[in-house]
Amino acid sequence: MAQLVIANLITGADGCTTVEGRSFGLSSPEDRRRFHLLRERAESILIGGNTARQEPYLKTPLPLYILSRGAIPSQVLANPNAHVLNSPLSDALGLIEGTVLIEAGPSLVREGLVNTLIDEFHLTVTKQRSGENCVDIAELIGGYYEKRREVIGDDTFIVYEVLAK
Repeated sequence: MAQLVIANLITGADGCTTVEGRSFGLSSPEDRRRFHLLRERAESILIGGNTARQEPYLKTPLPLYILSRGAIPSQVLANPNAHVLNSPLSDALGLIEGTVLIEAGPSLVREGLVNTLIDEFHLTVTKQRSGENCVDIAELIGGYYEKRREVIGDDTFIVYEVLAK
């Protein structure tokens, strides 16, 4: 089975990826709707340890793979779909079949983009500023082209696809 790797990230206009440690503070109803549409396409979810420690992954509709060398909250480990992997992203992706949705923060998404391990990158840019964990999107998308852009309300939704693998 061929693997498809999709990543989803939200940033503020200044590149921030969190507000008070969580991405939810940046998200709008339309962003959450699109997030759930991406989940419908996925066969598994992949997150990093920081995401597991900050976001509520107590229950997931799909297998949840957590890449982490650090401690994972017991509530997340109680998720019957959770699997902890202590490996680089490229090795972890080699263990997971089908469509993988990366719902991680900027570090793991950066690793996937810089190494062109991600086939589709879905980016939401909000007008919000003054968050934490800022990224430079231009730096991340060097191996990608913009396939689609849509502005709805205060959000810009962009889909990038990899130039070549």
